[in-house]
Amino acid sequence: MKFFRRTIVTVAFSLGVGPVLAQQSFNSAPKLAALDGSSVERLGDAMKVNGRQVTVDHIVVSRSTAEVVRHYRGALDEKSSGKIVEYRLKGDQILARKIGEHFVTVRVHAAPNGSSEVWIMTTAMQPPPSAAEPPSHLALPAGSRLLSNVESVDGGRRAHTVIATADAAVSATQDFVKRSLSDRGFSLVASDASSLDQSRRVMLFQRGAEDVMVTIADGPKGRTVVFNASGPK
Repeated sequence: MKFFRRTIVTVAFSLGVGPVLAQQSFNSAPKLAALDGSSVERLGDAMKVNGRQVTVDHIVVSRSTAEVVRHYRGALDEKSSGKIVEYRLKGDQILARKIGEHFVTVRVHAAPNGSSEVWIMTTAMQPPPSAAEPPSHLALPAGSRLLSNVESVDGGRRAHTVIATADAAVSATQDFVKRSLSDRGFSLVASDASSLDQSRRVMLFQRGAEDVMVTIADGPKGRTVVFNASGPK
């Protein structure tokens, strides 16, 4: 079960929070104590979701889900007062609570051999000072509507996932993206242009150590454009 791993890949981040605000939010995020014997992994060095700083921890522990849920319910209770939101999602137990200027969500999943997997997502509630725009090299056609913008840093690389809708046809959107990235020094290195499916296009561009994969697909409300870009941070 890799719920939050998938979230990191598919949810869009923005660049709206300035470095100082983002770092302050990151440093002040509440931390829940793990059970003894837990293996804790931070998923990514730093992330922003629509301008809000996010941390995600993945924990594996040789305890039953009931024991783990009791532990994190108590940990949330120690950090703040008020109601803890609890519900089940696809068999997993979800606990969530606002703690200061952050919102903390704990997901507990039953793993093999009586152990448990836990994902803790901590999101800063400070809103971004302005609407975030994608990086300049990931330009969108005129009239596009930005749906989400994801930025993450892992090791020495920075990644962006930008999702938008466009009114122009697939071919016109494809031509715009080609021109825009070419003007910025990117070269088209792979494409499915020979595919018989005219409703979808996938292209890969490179510029030195930077990669941009672009997917354009027809949808019920226009074209969906997805940029997956990575490069040195």
